[in-house]
Amino acid sequence: MKRKNKFLFGGVGILVLLLVLGVTTMNATTTFVTPAEAESGTYDGEWVNLEGQVTDLQRANGRITFQVTENDSSVPVVYEGTMPETMQNGRIVVAKGALRDGKLKAQDLSVRAHEGEERPEKSK
Repeated sequence: MKRKNKFLFGGVGILVLLLVLGVTTMNATTTFVTPAEAESGTYDGEWVNLEGQVTDLQRANGRITFQVTENDSSVPVVYEGTMPETMQNGRIVVAKGALRDGKLKAQDLSVRAHEGEERPEKSK
């Protein structure tokens, strides 16, 4: 292989590694916020992990809309994708996505298991 081609492949490889490192670092530094913090406007335009209780859950045409609430604060969330099986009103959820104008467009959802309660007994 010619020296020029080796240099080209090496350069492309380094760029790919830097991109992977950048994406990984961005996801690792995502901030967990409460609905009150999200309402404050401090995180507008940022990628966040919004954690709170699900209310007003609605599902239509592959789109899920709900509110993430905590105490007297509430943030509307829109998610286009498959709804987690355990998601329902009253469950604690972490919605990951971009916060804009007081609304979160989620790219990923996860439902907390057991929400601080003791684990149910396994049936024998």
